[in-house]
Amino acid sequence: MGRLHRRSYHVQCPNHIWHVDTNHKLIRWGFIIFGGIDGFSRLVTALRCLDNNRSYSLLQVFVEATRKYGAPRCVRTDMGLENIQIAEYMHEKRGGRGILTGKSTHNQRIERLWRDVYDGVLFHYYSLFGFMEDEHILDVLNPVHLYALHFVYMHKINEKLFIWREPGLHSEFER
Repeated sequence: MGRLHRRSYHVQCPNHIWHVDTNHKLIRWGFIIFGGIDGFSRLVTALRCLDNNRSYSLLQVFVEATRKYGAPRCVRTDMGLENIQIAEYMHEKRGGRGILTGKSTHNQRIERLWRDVYDGVLFHYYSLFGFMEDEHILDVLNPVHLYALHFVYMHKINEKLFIWREPGLHSEFER
């Protein structure tokens, strides 16, 4: 049928290309996950839970990652407007070849990362929040409930994402 065939993928060296994207598995509860991964080493360069999908918020996380790992030569992203400030930043830093856009389904590295992040971290919260709704503990239409959910869980999600992405802590987290 309409199966997507894998493309040949080769990256020259670390920091040659980063793949960035947002994950919306927890969007029902107002949580967005922004992530970035180095195409060569598969090092997770950015992984943060946010309460919005604004371009400026994503740029802040991206710039923080560049301070830690250095700026990549190129960034691969989809064509969403939330990526516009990252694109402008990369254009300023690297010129016209600093950004590569395309369909998110072709952004293999980050799509695989999302699967692993869901299995390793997000599934727990997806199940928990769904349970809370089923038991009428949480009403997603009530702004006070969502505020309380964010107040209690935003830090916890970010803490789990941090532990999950750190090489030495990752195996400890899975025990």
